[in-house]
Amino acid sequence: MDTVRISTPQSLLRLLPRLVGAPEPPALFALPFRRGRSGMPMVLDLPARRSVPAIARAIRAGAQGADAVVLVACLAEPLGAAPLPLHAALTTLAERLARDGIRCLELLALAPDAWGDYAMPEGARGPLAELDLLDDPAPGVPELPPLPGAPSGTDGPAALAVARWLDALGVVEVEAAAQAAIPALERAVDLAPRLDAGPGPIGIDPAKAAAVAVALVARPVLRDIAIELALDGPDAAVATLAAIDRDGALAADDAAERFLGCGPAPDADRLHERLRRWTAIAEATPLDARAPLLVIVGFLHFFVGRGRTAGRCAELAMAIDPGLSMAPLLRDIVDAKGAPDWVLGQRSGE
Repeated sequence: MDTVRISTPQSLLRLLPRLVGAPEPPALFALPFRRGRSGMPMVLDLPARRSVPAIARAIRAGAQGADAVVLVACLAEPLGAAPLPLHAALTTLAERLARDGIRCLELLALAPDAWGDYAMPEGARGPLAELDLLDDPAPGVPELPPLPGAPSGTDGPAALAVARWLDALGVVEVEAAAQAAIPALERAVDLAPRLDAGPGPIGIDPAKAAAVAVALVARPVLRDIAIELALDGPDAAVATLAAIDRDGALAADDAAERFLGCGPAPDADRLHERLRRWTAIAEATPLDARAPLLVIVGFLHFFVGRGRTAGRCAELAMAIDPGLSMAPLLRDIVDAKGAPDWVLGQRSGE
């Protein structure tokens, strides 16, 4: 059975057709939860003021033992700019369920033109385009084959060698590498295709280079630098590091917009090749240290238009390290956009 994490209203509304089929408005969709696990979904009539008690009883009866519920009002009429309809009846229903020990996690509206959140001031709207979860790859977007999926661990020679080097690396060596982080990360990526070959007669052991990179990207700033290197190359990463040294923080606006998939299209060949190589490093990384690598690989999947796989990488990272804030951020970006602007533009022929 698949585990699905619902982190935004968009991700919930995207999941709705998988749970109850295409909702036929007007109807009220109720998804009960018990200790975080979902129960059998229900489709009921939309409440009117007098029918609230009966609908509350129906939800309680159909969700015995539930401690929470998600409610989605599937509306037949467009939302437009008017206040969200049925606000009083639906909030009364949520309050009645709460008195019975069933907390309302989300109270949403889904209409032919938009979706809305009853908890937001003025009934904030979201475009239905946010709910169009793209396939992998996004339709109409060319992709250079073959591309890997979400990384899965291996127990081959490369993984054993990387694990040994991670145990052997000392603090001094890692700090020295951090002082020249871009060359260290680039070295690991350059040598990634040789991870299974072991050390050559001269030069650096590819497994050691990978282990150094794994140690470096455990630091949030250097993880961002690794993603930026893959997306826009060394010059952009050098500029970001200079901004960090100068200001004590990332060049926030530009970096954040870029990670959201805004701006010009990156070099596709470099991005695809970096995706392959970081995937190889991630698969050779011990499970307990793999979460930052999954975030890197996930962002690269998002950048090439593979939103489903990017979301899967985020979920795997969250399962390994629930405290890694970049993983739910990636999941939310995928939920909100599906693909970056340069992919969506390519898809629509812009």
